[in-house]
Amino acid sequence: MSAHRFPPIQTPRLTLRPATRDDAAPLAALMTPAISARLAAWPLPWTAARMEARIAEWRSLGLACTVLRSADATLVGWVHALRKRADPARATMGWWCAEPHQGQGFIREAATALLPVAFARLGVATVEAAAQPDNHASLAVMRALGMHPAGERLDHAPARNRRERVLLHEVHAP
Repeated sequence: MSAHRFPPIQTPRLTLRPATRDDAAPLAALMTPAISARLAAWPLPWTAARMEARIAEWRSLGLACTVLRSADATLVGWVHALRKRADPARATMGWWCAEPHQGQGFIREAATALLPVAFARLGVATVEAAAQPDNHASLAVMRALGMHPAGERLDHAPARNRRERVLLHEVHAP
C-alpha cells in the first residue's frame, strides 16, 4: 500500500483522511490572511486550483490529510507529513487550523495521531517541523509531539517572497 493510501485515522474528536481533489475548494476557502501569514508555502490568493495541485503533489511525497471534526464532519484544518526529497530518511510535518476552530486543540490532536502513521508509512527515521519564533501555537504542538529543538535557519517563504527565520524541532522514530 502506498504511503498516501491509508484508512481514516480516528481520534476522540477528529477524523484525519487523505485529502482528495474534492477537498480543494473547501480547503482553499478556509485559507485566510491570518493563516497564510504563519505558513511559508501557502501564498494568497489561495485558490481551489492551487489546492488541487498541492494535494496531488504532496500526496506523491507522503501524507496530506484533511482534519474533520467527527461529530459533524466539519472541516477544521490540514496536517501533512512529507518525505524530504533531499533526505529520504527524514520527513517534515506541517499543519494549519481554520480560524473559527483555533484554540481548541484540534491540530495538536491531529498531529499526534498522524506522527506514528508518518513513521510507519513513510519509513523515515526522523520527523521535523519548523515555525516562526513567535508562532507559539505551532511550537506547543511540536513539544506535544515530543519534538526537541534542532536549531534555526533562514527559510525561503514563497508566500511572502522572502527569507524568514524559523525554529526547527525534530523527533526520532521510536
